[in-house]
Amino acid sequence: MKFFSTKIGYFEVIVFLILTFLFYNFTFTIQTDIQLHAQFIKDYADGNKPFQVNFLYYFLVYSLTFFSSESPALLLMSVYVLTIATFFKYYLVKLTFLNITNKNSIQASVFASMLLFCFSIPFFYYVLDYFYLLNFPPNIWHNSTTIFVMPFVFSLFYISVNQLQQHKNSNLLLICILIIINAVSKPSFLFVYLIAYPLMLLMTYPILTKKFWINIAPLAIAMILIVIEYLFIYQSTEVSSNSSIEIDFFRFYNNWGKGYTNISLLVMAIISSLLFPMVVILKNKQFLKQKILQTVLLFTTIAILISITLTETGLRENDGNFLWQSFMCVFLLYFSCIYLLLKEITKLGSSKKFFLEFTVFSIHFISGILYLINIFINKNYA
Repeated sequence: MKFFSTKIGYFEVIVFLILTFLFYNFTFTIQTDIQLHAQFIKDYADGNKPFQVNFLYYFLVYSLTFFSSESPALLLMSVYVLTIATFFKYYLVKLTFLNITNKNSIQASVFASMLLFCFSIPFFYYVLDYFYLLNFPPNIWHNSTTIFVMPFVFSLFYISVNQLQQHKNSNLLLICILIIINAVSKPSFLFVYLIAYPLMLLMTYPILTKKFWINIAPLAIAMILIVIEYLFIYQSTEVSSNSSIEIDFFRFYNNWGKGYTNISLLVMAIISSLLFPMVVILKNKQFLKQKILQTVLLFTTIAILISITLTETGLRENDGNFLWQSFMCVFLLYFSCIYLLLKEITKLGSSKKFFLEFTVFSIHFISGILYLINIFINKNYA
């Protein structure tokens, strides 16, 4: 086995071991949502609560413990499931990079792994003492369902972009399957997908053409599944009288902004979280002609607008359930920028032209390492 390989090399073994170490600590030594979600499974197994509507992660962990209700077993299986899901995300990204770099396993492996750790530059840390809160980081480490769904979010995005570039009927079934997996894992990305993807289809295919209607058909599945989940969550006896969805601009910023103006906080969040994509686009405006960048910019814009517009009230007010899609889309934006840069480097045969872009990317990567260190020191992911 080679250190760097187009398949699995020693580098992948190292990545897997690092992820296992991180998730073990985030599960057993640092308080995160992982313990809360394990408790959800225990409550279901003990008959105290109904199973979650977005059940796939919970059911997978529960079934892999052979339907145990013991907390240690559920927590340990959570470590394995989250490690494998994150490694799967890494490997899917690596495969896409291999396809555009003439099978350059070093480039593909290194950049795919760096993407796992990129984070917002910690401007807020020096202003509000937050590393994570109020930002739109491309990666998070504390919410198990978001971590679990990311390989499926990535796959749905990438295949949908390919479908925009070159229509294939064979992709439609795969898109339908990925929509279902997203819906039953964590539907946050579908909130964006249902708005943005039809707009991209309109920009690609005339509305009266057969291709437009064939490609928009899978979105009906997404819409039905989201309506069903909405009815289960907000019309159930447990939360219906206490929770609802409202339009309330900057509710999250008002709750955590410590008196700073919402606009100043939003501008700071965009700069700290999106500096790398901003530099890439400003320096390489020709990339804006690429369908992948057009799509991901629309997705990210809508995701951030949702996060600052919609909120939940009542029991779920502080859950931040309209923030998750922004983290997912920002990861896709980072991926798309690296994808286009590597494609251009392969064509030119040199990376010297992109020194600034990779410098800023490295700053985001270093910020991610500092964020992990901060979590370990302070035992807090905020």
